[in-house]
Amino acid sequence: MRGIAQQAVILSLSRIANYGLMIISPIILVHLLTVSDFGRYREFLLYSSLLQALASFNFSASLLYFIPLHHSSPWRVVRETAGLTGIFSVLVVGVFAACDLLAPSGLVGPYLVPVVIYVLLFVNLDWWESFWVARGRPILVFWYTGGRLMGRMLVVICAALVSDNVWAIIWALIAFETLRVIGSFIVWRRADRSSLEPPVGDIRRQQLKFCVPLGLAAVLYLLGRNLGNVVVAKYLGAAALAQLTIGTYGEPIIVALRDSISQVVLPELVRLGERSREALVLWYRTTVINCLLLFPVAAIVAWYAEPLILKMFGAAYRPAIPVLQWYALVIVRSCFDFAPLLRAINKTRPFLTSCGVTALANSLTLVLLLPAYGIVAVAVGLVVSSFAEAAYLAFCVSRLYGMGGRALLPWSAVIKVSICAAAAAAIAFGITYELRTTLVGAALGSVLYVAVFAALLKATRLEEANILLQRIRTLMPAIRGRQAS
Repeated sequence: MRGIAQQAVILSLSRIANYGLMIISPIILVHLLTVSDFGRYREFLLYSSLLQALASFNFSASLLYFIPLHHSSPWRVVRETAGLTGIFSVLVVGVFAACDLLAPSGLVGPYLVPVVIYVLLFVNLDWWESFWVARGRPILVFWYTGGRLMGRMLVVICAALVSDNVWAIIWALIAFETLRVIGSFIVWRRADRSSLEPPVGDIRRQQLKFCVPLGLAAVLYLLGRNLGNVVVAKYLGAAALAQLTIGTYGEPIIVALRDSISQVVLPELVRLGERSREALVLWYRTTVINCLLLFPVAAIVAWYAEPLILKMFGAAYRPAIPVLQWYALVIVRSCFDFAPLLRAINKTRPFLTSCGVTALANSLTLVLLLPAYGIVAVAVGLVVSSFAEAAYLAFCVSRLYGMGGRALLPWSAVIKVSICAAAAAAIAFGITYELRTTLVGAALGSVLYVAVFAALLKATRLEEANILLQRIRTLMPAIRGRQAS
C-alpha cells in the first residue's frame, strides 16, 4: 500500500500542478478575448473533446490492464495499441467528416477541418502516461504532462496576445500538437524494445474485447455529461457557453486527484487477482484517500465560488457562480469511483448501461429546468446524472462481487472524513467569514481549512490519512531536489 500511495501522491501532485496551469490559462484568456470569442474557443474544444473520446476509444488507457498482464512485453503491447489507435482514429474522423458534410447545416459548423486535424494529432502517440503508470514510473508522468500542458498554455496565450482572432489560436494549437506527435514518434522509435520481447499473441482481439464496451461507455458518458454544453452552444450562444465553462472549470480537479489514484490502483487490482480480499481492501483505501483529497476541495470551491469567479474572471462571468457551487456536489460524488473494480475483472459492459442512465437523467433535468434556469440547469443536470451513475455502478459492483450495502464502501472511515471536513469548514470559514468575498480571505480561509482538517484527521488516527500525510512530507523534498537538479 505504501508503494502505491507514493505513486498516487506523485501522480496527484502532477495533476494538481497541471490543474494550476489549466486555471491560469482561462484567467488570462478571458481578459484577452471577449466573452463571445472565449466561448467560440471553448466551442472548438468541446467538439474536439467529444470526437477525441470516440477516436481514441480508450485504447491507450487499456495499457493499464494489458501491460501488467503481459509484463514481459510492454513495448509489444504499446506497438499494437499505437497501431490500433491509428487505424481506428482515421476511420472515426473520416465517418464524422462525411456525416458533417451530408448534414444540411453541418454538425460543427465552420470548425470541421480544424477539429478533424486536431483530433487526429491529439489522440495518436498519446499513450505515454498510461505506459509510465503501468510501469510504476509516475515521476515521468509529472514531467511529461506538466511540459505538455505548459506548452499548450504558452501557445494559446501567445497566439491570443499576437492576434485576438480565435482562428489564430486554434491553428496555433494544431501546430503545437503536430510538433508533439513528431517528437513522440522519434522518442518511441529510439526507446522501442519490442523486437527483443516475447510475443503477446493476438492481443488486438483482446484489446478490442476490452475496449469496445469501455470505449463506447466513455463516448456515451462524455456525450451525456456534455449534453448541456452542446445545448448551450447551439441554443444559448457562445457567451453562455463561456460562462458555463468557467463555472465547471473544477472538472480537472477530478482528473488531478481521483483519476491519478485510480490509474495507479488498476494495475495493482489486476495483479492481486479477481475478487480477492486484498483487492477489495486496496480499493477501500483508495476510496478513503479520494475523500481525503476531494472533500476539502468541494468545500472550498462551494464556499468561495463568488470571489473565485468575480476576482479571477470578472463581472461578466457572474452567472457562473451558482454553477460552480452546484459543481461542488459532483466533486463529492467523484470520491466513490467504482470503475476500477469493474475494469479489474474485465467487466466493462456495465459502463454502457451506466452511460444510458447518465444521459437519461441529464436529459430529463435539462428538459425540466433549462427554460427557467439557463446554465444553472446544466450544473444541476450534472449533479443528478453523476449520482444516478454512481448508484447504478454501485449496484453492479455489489452484484458481481457478491457483497451487500454494508461491505460496498468503507463506511466508518468515510463518515470520519466527512465529520472532519464539516467541522473544519465550520471552524475555518467561521473565523474568516468577514473576508469571504475577497481573494485574500479565500486564500486565508483555504489554508486555515486545510490545517484544521489535517489536525482533526490526525486526531482520528485514520490509517489512510497518516499514510497520505507521511508520503506528502517525504515526497516534497525529493521533488524539490529533482527540480533543483
